[in-house]
Parts: sequence; C-alpha cells; structure tokens
Amino acid sequence: MNINRPCGTFDRNYFQAKELYRTPLRKTLLALFIIAMYVIPFVVGEYGISILTPICAFTIGMLGLQIITGYAGQISIGHAAFMGIGMYTVAILQKYFGFSFWLALPFSGLVAMAVGIIFGIPALRMKGLYLAFATLAAHFVIVYVISNWRSVTNGTDGMYMSRPGVLFGIDFTDDRNYYFLALTVTAIMTYLATNLARTKLGRALVAVRDNDIAAELMGINVGTTKVLAFGIGCFFAGVSGAIGGAYYEYVNVEWFGLDDSIWYLGFLVVGGFGSIFGAIAGAVVWKVMDELSTLVTPLTEALLGGAAFYASAAFSLLFYSLIIITFLVFEPRGISHRWEMIKRSYRLHPFPY
Repeated sequence: MNINRPCGTFDRNYFQAKELYRTPLRKTLLALFIIAMYVIPFVVGEYGISILTPICAFTIGMLGLQIITGYAGQISIGHAAFMGIGMYTVAILQKYFGFSFWLALPFSGLVAMAVGIIFGIPALRMKGLYLAFATLAAHFVIVYVISNWRSVTNGTDGMYMSRPGVLFGIDFTDDRNYYFLALTVTAIMTYLATNLARTKLGRALVAVRDNDIAAELMGINVGTTKVLAFGIGCFFAGVSGAIGGAYYEYVNVEWFGLDDSIWYLGFLVVGGFGSIFGAIAGAVVWKVMDELSTLVTPLTEALLGGAAFYASAAFSLLFYSLIIITFLVFEPRGISHRWEMIKRSYRLHPFPY
C-alpha cells in the first residue's frame, strides 16, 4: 500500500505514476489555493500586500537554501549575500546599461549562480563545519566587494532600482499588481524546485546528503552534484533578491547581513529540511513573526517609554529564538513533517495506522 495517496488509489500507467498531484481532491485544493492567493490582495488591503510580497521573495530565497542544505546537505551561512548579488545586479544593469527589469531579472539569477559556483568549489574538499566557515567567508567577501566598489555599487549609500513598467496594459508600479508578479514568479520557481527534487539530479542531491561515499560508489559524481547544488540554490537566491529589491525600489548592503543568513537556516529548521513545503512554511513563519514583533512594540510604550524602540529589536530576537528552540525540542523535523503526519492519517483512513 502506498501511503502517498489515499487508500484505493493505484497507478495504472506510467503517466499516472509521474503526476505530481494524483487525486482530483489534491488538484482541486491546489487550484483553490492558487485562486485564493490571487484574490486575497483585494481583501487585506495595502498592509496585507506589504506582508505578502516580501513573503513571496523570502520563499524563493528559502527554496534555494533548501536545495543547498535541505536536499544536498551542504551548510551555507552566506545565502543572504547571494540575494544581495541579485539585487545589485538588477540595479547595476538598470543604471549603467539601461536594462529593463524584465531583461535584468534572469541576469540576477545567472550572476548569483556564477558566483555561487565559484564559492561552491570548496565543497569539493570540505564538509560540515569547515564548509560552513567557507560560506561564511564568502558572505564577508561579497559584502566587502559591494561596500568598497563605490564606482559601480555606490558603496554603503545603496542604489535605486526600478520596478517593471506597463506590460500588456498592467502597471506593475502599483503595489497590488507587483504582488501578482511576485506571486507568479514564486509559483514558477516553486514548480521548478518541486520538479527538480523528482529528477535524477534531485535524487543525486539526496544521495550525496545521506552518504556521499555510497553515492560515489553508485556512480554519482559527488563533486559536480555539490557544485550544481550551490549554483542552482544561488540562482534562486538571486531571483529572490531581485523581486524583493524591486518592491522597495532600493537596495543597500545592510539589507543582507550575516544575521539574515543565520535566520534563514533557523527558519528552514522550523519549516523542515528536505521539503519544498518546509521552505514555504519557514518563509511564512519568519515574516509573520517579524510583523508580530513590530505590533508588540506599541504595547510596551506605556511600560518602557522611550526604551520601547530598543526593546523592539529585542522582541524580534526573542520571538525568533523561542520559535526555533521550540521546534528543535518538540518538532525537530519541522512543520512539513507534522503536515505529512496529518495527511498520512487521512490517506490511511479507515485504517488506524
């Protein structure tokens, strides 16, 4: 009996076995969810859009880190810096070469991918904590170059970016329309990441993560697989940075600090390693916690007075830390594992186990 689908549902041909969503119920629920995501901006207003759009950008970046760490098992502490590369790539191409956002968007991923492959080469000879320090060095190198290459990046003063203009009669300078763009790009990248996990390369990533020696004995080129993981993951990071930076129409080197890279890893634990749903859940929880910490700040003004400003940063760190510690203790496999358990109980019905 296959626990990946409800009892009584069997594959009768090869095409059914390849389907991503096998049952009509799952296809219907997916369609309803997509429709709801496109309708919700008309309900939540501008404030809701200001939360949903960054969630889309964070989700793309989290998918990239999931490919590197969750699937390939390569720890990366410099993921936020590669998002910064995507931001600055778009800003530089727009300012100096007159590129439109549409033309600069793929370059944001490709440039980040090229840099990711370069810094992923140490993965050929390193693993574990040593590889983590190598990616940490990559973060500082990238930030140093951006901060000091003032003739191109404008240093720590930042650069302005332009949103895409009017296309097919749709004005993407409007926040709602830009959310639709961000959501569409996120859906495409999620689809690509989901199918990547089902390909030969995706299975090779998991094999290298579980046991690289056994994977090599099975004929998998471990070195190439690790470097490809960094390249593909950084491509996602670059696109994520471009989508997020264009929303705010500005990019600054302070936007992708080392703490952001660490929180990416932390909330990937919350979402769940080795799961596309886990990457999405981690991004959503991160942004929701960020908004909650902001909303709590006014409540402290009566107690703390002017110190409430400094307390707001402490609340963010406190919320983030408590969430991650809670999941490490009570659900170390993340939200995705709990969700799989819920679905499994439905699939096995009416059997008790």
